[in-house]
Amino acid sequence: MTKRTRKGKVGEAGLAYAVGDVSAMAESTVTTISSKHQITLPAALVRQLGLQPGDKLTVRLEDHRITLERRPRTPDEWVQRFSGALADRPYWGTKEEIDEYVRKERESWRERDERLTS
Repeated sequence: MTKRTRKGKVGEAGLAYAVGDVSAMAESTVTTISSKHQITLPAALVRQLGLQPGDKLTVRLEDHRITLERRPRTPDEWVQRFSGALADRPYWGTKEEIDEYVRKERESWRERDERLTS
């Protein structure tokens, strides 16, 4: 029985980085949850995604899977992420239609307040 040393794994990771091979990330890798509920991400994955120390990740549970997504770093990245996000929302109409809607809403608030105070 041979014992696999940690040095061998480090050497393999260094070789993959040197040749730029991140195709290995298409396969599953294993990480362990520490006693502080922390995990270590594979170095090749971190490099492939361009993650940097201090980056914030959004953690989400989707269909019994944990997903991680890097949050935008700059205001421009936030704009790019959300641009077009409301394209499928209904259009409110003309300025007059919007003003009429707001007027009716405010009137309903006044009527409700009058009912509650009388």
